[in-house]
Amino acid sequence: MAIQDYLAELFDPDQPISSSKLLNLSGLSDQEALVFRSQWGQAPEGRRSALLDQLETISDDNAEADFTTVYRVALDDVSAPIRVKAIDDLWECQERWLLNRLVAMAQEDPEEEVRATAASALGKFVLMGVYEELLPALAEKVEATLKQLIADEVEAVSVRRRAIEALSPSTDAAVNDIIRDNYHGGDPELRLSAIYAMGQHCDPGWLPVLLKELKSPEPSMRYEAARACGELEDERAVPALIELIREPDAQIQETAIEALGRIGGDEAQQALRRCMASGTPRMREVARAALEEISFGEDPLAFH
Repeated sequence: MAIQDYLAELFDPDQPISSSKLLNLSGLSDQEALVFRSQWGQAPEGRRSALLDQLETISDDNAEADFTTVYRVALDDVSAPIRVKAIDDLWECQERWLLNRLVAMAQEDPEEEVRATAASALGKFVLMGVYEELLPALAEKVEATLKQLIADEVEAVSVRRRAIEALSPSTDAAVNDIIRDNYHGGDPELRLSAIYAMGQHCDPGWLPVLLKELKSPEPSMRYEAARACGELEDERAVPALIELIREPDAQIQETAIEALGRIGGDEAQQALRRCMASGTPRMREVARAALEEISFGEDPLAFH
């Protein structure tokens, strides 16, 4: 079947979407990509969205499927939700063209949700820079973009939040200043992202702040502080995290248990075993996984 006929059938909202036929979109040639791009925008938005959902499912089940070309076309879609889907679907892509595209979208896309998603997606390139898997000039470009978004007080808070979170693994000393400014600033949403960033930045100097926020009257602050303590993996947080296991909020409970699993140590293990003995079924499940994480950290070969 010629690609024009195949795409006509694929984009016809009256035709069922065949997963087996969708594999034909994997690894499109340059010529096929041009034909695909010319017809993509003519399909109804609901059909385009459904196709992306199906491709995501196929990718989860088939590691060899490569729909990068499709997602690249979808980045230019007129629909903001589809542009967001395309960014999310490209989470494994680490190519330079995507870095440049995300920088542009984070700065210029007319829709707040798209800018926020693009800013968040730049976080993987920050990590690549930290691990020296990215050219220094490109790493600097990404970090400069995120810093600009964070500093822009006219920009939507959701975009600035995602930029703070994306930038947080950076080893740049200026990141601590950014975290501090937003933690002490007046916006509660930016404060939450600052707490998240404290864990991702892995600076033990933030532990006193996190221990304080574990007792915050705001559940969202306690949740983010517990998660950040797990990222820091500092045993000084264990007693306060054990206290959080008694939380009535199940999500905070689980986050505290997971943090204990990341931190490890005798006191954490004892608390997790108590959860196993007397907790709810869900608490026992989370505690079991946390204990397994501790065991794996102590003896990775035991899990082979």
